[in-house]
Amino acid sequence: MPKNKAAVVFIHGLSKKPAPHELKRLWLWGLERDNPMPSVFAEPNRGVKLGTNGVTSSFCYYADVFYGEDYELDFQSYYEQETAQGDIAAEGLDQVETELPLAKGVTPREQLFLRAFEAKLQANLELNDPADIAVITRGAVEYEIAGFLPKAVRQAVIKKAAMEAYYYLFDKEYKRADGATFQVRSTLRNKLIATLAAARDEADKVILVSHSMGTMIAYDVLRNCPDCVPVDTLITLGSPLGIREVQDELIATDARQIDFPAEKLVNWINIYDPLDPICGADPRFANDFLAVDGKSVKDWKESNWGSWRHTITHYLAGSKLRQAITEATGIGEASR
Repeated sequence: MPKNKAAVVFIHGLSKKPAPHELKRLWLWGLERDNPMPSVFAEPNRGVKLGTNGVTSSFCYYADVFYGEDYELDFQSYYEQETAQGDIAAEGLDQVETELPLAKGVTPREQLFLRAFEAKLQANLELNDPADIAVITRGAVEYEIAGFLPKAVRQAVIKKAAMEAYYYLFDKEYKRADGATFQVRSTLRNKLIATLAAARDEADKVILVSHSMGTMIAYDVLRNCPDCVPVDTLITLGSPLGIREVQDELIATDARQIDFPAEKLVNWINIYDPLDPICGADPRFANDFLAVDGKSVKDWKESNWGSWRHTITHYLAGSKLRQAITEATGIGEASR
C-alpha cells in the first residue's frame, strides 16, 4: 500500500486541555479557516486543509499525564475572544488547580532553575496597562514585551509553566489527583516517540508542529532519544526554548552547548510573536542553537493579534506558518 504524501504530528502546550479528539479538531480548525484577520495577515492567506491533500495528521497529547480525564469542557472558549483574559481562560491558564503539586525544587540546581525561569516569565508579564508595550534590550537585540494581566492571573500562568517545565526537565515523579504516578520526562518522551513512529509508518516525510511547552519535548526527543524516527521539519510556535536555563537542561551528553538535532532533523523553523510572553524572554534561537552539518534554526517573526499573543489558533492563522506547513508537506499552492 503506497504511503501518504506526508504526515503532520501536533504537540500541544501547557495546561489542562479538551479531550484529545476535540483538541485536534480545534487545531485543524485553526489551520483550515481562511484568513480570520485580514488587518493582520495579507490576503488571501487561505486555510491549509491537510486531509484533502493526502496529508495525515495526528496528535501527541500529554495533558492527561497531569490532569487525567479532567478535560476542559468549554470548547467555545477556544474560538475568538474579545479580551486577553478570555484568551487565557480558553487555554486553561487563568487558574492553578488546587490539587496540582507545584514545583518546589530539591537540589540547589533545581531551585536555581525555578527562580530564574519564574523570574523571566514574570518580567514578561509584569506591566499593568493593556496598551503598554515595553521595549527591552538584551545584548544588542531589542525585544517588545507586552504585559497587562491581573497579578493572580500572571501568577497562575507562571506557576503552571514552571511546574510543567520542572517536572519534565528534571524527570520528576508526578502524582496525579487520582493517585496515578508518572515519571514525567520518560513518559512524555515515549508518547512523542510512539506518535512520530506511527506517522512515519504512514508517510516517508514527517512534520512536527509544536507549541509552547510542547516544543521542549519536541527538541528533547529529536536531540536526545536515539530511537526517535527521522523528522523532515520541526516547527516551533511560542516556544520557551530560548530561555538559557531550559537550554542547560536539554544539552546532549555528547555536546558542550545546545545545538541543532541534525541526526534526526532536516529543517527547523521557529515562529514567534515578540509580544508572546512565553517566548518573549528570548524568542530567537539561531544565535543559541549551534549549527550542525550546515543545518541551523530559521527564526521567523510573525505577529498575530490580540492582547494575549500566545493563543495557538492565532499562530495557526499566520501566513508564514501556513507557508511553512505547505512547503514542508509538499501540498503546494495549486492544491490548497
